[in-house]
Amino acid sequence: MNKTTSNQVFLFLFITLFFSVSIYSNDMEHQHDMPMSEMEHHDMNESSMNHEMHNAAHLVPIGIMGGEVHMKGHFMMSIKQMRMRMEGNSNDDKSLSDSEIINLPNPYTMMNMPSKLSVVPQEMEMNMTMIGGMYGVSDRQTLMFMGMYIEKDMNLLTYSPMMSRTLLGSFSSKTQGLSSVSISSLLKIKENDGFKMHAQIGIEKSVGDNDDYGEVLTPMNMKKEIMLPYSMQIGDQSTSLLLALTLLKNNEDWSYGNQLKIKNNINKKNWNYGDSFTINGWISKALSESLSASFRLSYSDQDPIKGRDTKIMAPVQTANPENYGGTIYEASLGLNKILKQGNILGLEITIPFKQKLNGPQMERDTTISLSFKKSL
Repeated sequence: MNKTTSNQVFLFLFITLFFSVSIYSNDMEHQHDMPMSEMEHHDMNESSMNHEMHNAAHLVPIGIMGGEVHMKGHFMMSIKQMRMRMEGNSNDDKSLSDSEIINLPNPYTMMNMPSKLSVVPQEMEMNMTMIGGMYGVSDRQTLMFMGMYIEKDMNLLTYSPMMSRTLLGSFSSKTQGLSSVSISSLLKIKENDGFKMHAQIGIEKSVGDNDDYGEVLTPMNMKKEIMLPYSMQIGDQSTSLLLALTLLKNNEDWSYGNQLKIKNNINKKNWNYGDSFTINGWISKALSESLSASFRLSYSDQDPIKGRDTKIMAPVQTANPENYGGTIYEASLGLNKILKQGNILGLEITIPFKQKLNGPQMERDTTISLSFKKSL
């Protein structure tokens, strides 16, 4: 994020926090404190948690990670499957055709590389499987862990480097593997009269390969094994700090929330994906005792890749570290269904409505997420 964007982000954070606390805590200032034994306090928390578990309106959308703090001793396992599709290319907020892309300069012209880009991504599918768990260490602290497995599949077209820029053919690149593992602590800050606030602090370690090779069709119309560009690597081998603040307000049949999350790299290898900042705001409504619907808006800002691997130098936009990151605005519709024994099934469909990307990149399309949570 540049300096101007950072200032806007932290101003938004301060304003959101100030007004949320002021509005939601208004009733708290007029209540009288009542003595309560430890047993009564625990029973009240357990009753509150049981109510939350059986009130579909109070479930956060499945696109929100770390949106709930659990009571002491409560353990929940989850599995989440996401499918993201990308199609078409743009630079900043302007769509680009193949002919426009292959007229862009190639920054890496060593080893007889073409002077202009000659390979153009067409579409990409990314399947992400996330398996995690949450355990209530106490009524105020919850441990959360997560592992992510990723499969990537990209289709590309190769053009001749000569003046005619003839289409030579197409090829596909595929990679898969365990991408990252993370562990976080969720710390309850406030809980009163339906208002909740908690913070997250954690560490994410990228464990996926960052040196995968694949067969490509070169501009010389030959098949060749090369190190694949950054977008097709499963990880970057870096370590990142995770920070988040989540605010929730629950009524009988409605709930509202927002979350601000920062991912900041603290230990890199020769390159790493850029730092990111995400803002989410949502509203949920009960459709029945066990079913709720949600609407979520999100804003994400990610920096370009930091560093470079000199072995990645194909005449394609994805080989340039500067052509990564940007700002994306998305809208999501979701459903949460409470099953028997308090298990939860969730679905969410996410569609971007504005993208301002750093350099020529593939545009994000629809993302479909499905999750299952089981209480143990």
